[in-house]
Amino acid sequence: MDKQISDYQSSTLEDLINDESFMLWVSQPTEELDSKWNTIQQLYPGLAPIIREGKEIILSLHFETEVLHIKEQQNLWHTIAAKTTLNRKPQRKIRLWSRYAAAAILVGVLFLAGLLYSTFKQITVQTPYGQLKTLTLPDGSKVTLNANSKIKYDKNWDNDKIREVWVEGEAFLEVNHLHKNGPVKNHQRFIVHTGELNVEVLGTSFNVNDRRGRTEVALLKGKIRLALNTEKEKSLILAPGDIVEYIGGSLNKKPINVAEYTSWKDGKLYFNDVPVSTIFNYFEDIYGYKAKVSDTKILTRKLSGTISSRNEKVFLETVARTLNITITKDTDSHKLIIKAN
Repeated sequence: MDKQISDYQSSTLEDLINDESFMLWVSQPTEELDSKWNTIQQLYPGLAPIIREGKEIILSLHFETEVLHIKEQQNLWHTIAAKTTLNRKPQRKIRLWSRYAAAAILVGVLFLAGLLYSTFKQITVQTPYGQLKTLTLPDGSKVTLNANSKIKYDKNWDNDKIREVWVEGEAFLEVNHLHKNGPVKNHQRFIVHTGELNVEVLGTSFNVNDRRGRTEVALLKGKIRLALNTEKEKSLILAPGDIVEYIGGSLNKKPINVAEYTSWKDGKLYFNDVPVSTIFNYFEDIYGYKAKVSDTKILTRKLSGTISSRNEKVFLETVARTLNITITKDTDSHKLIIKAN
């Protein structure tokens, strides 16, 4: 049964390269397929990098075969038959055998290439605007991705390599603790690469936010070590309840209510005397709509309280009612038109 367009909104790279419609669109495009996949890209812009990567993979495996017209085949056969003698039959058999052998070798090479790709390829998971996704890593660790976020990791993790993931956007991680005693081995280490920071973990729950040129890491429980990519010899240790902000080339650590900071994964947002500009920045990151205000004083006002983040309409209505403003969503320009009442 054909998939509906809505079924593609949280597709992974693996999903796409195994999807018949996607493969046909890349290799043998038609007007109908173009229309379908253009619609998917417009509805789910977050899929764009995955679609590009999927197209590159499929096109890299493209083969061209020259096919003779039936009449040309007959003429060629008659020519060969007229010139073939008994003495030349063994040579023809050798040629046929050579072709079969070459074909078998080609099939074997392609199979091996596919097996290697399947074994060592990197998995990319990206969430569209307005949606969360929870996934399990190869070691059993859990990750919750916020909307408009991405994580990359190797499909298979072995006992000789460090467990590594790359995060863009925001993610909450619950890392499986493998180290019990003795020296820490490579496969027991877990490192998150985000922005300019490397976060090394030993059995922990923490939040990573890498947006707008600023990276924040908040530790819920356990222990993590932060280091800059350019200064790996220097590191900063976080204890539960700490948050570190990296901006402008410096690290700043401070205490915070981490439970409130990570509440987004449960569909709630806690604000404590937060500027309205920060709230609208968050909405842009999660839903893709930029705020346009008639009076900039609106952005300097502050809010405290709890807002549901599961539904953008409820989110906007709550903010509008609290601030006594009107918020109109312009879908054409992807902007929020904000006016004071």
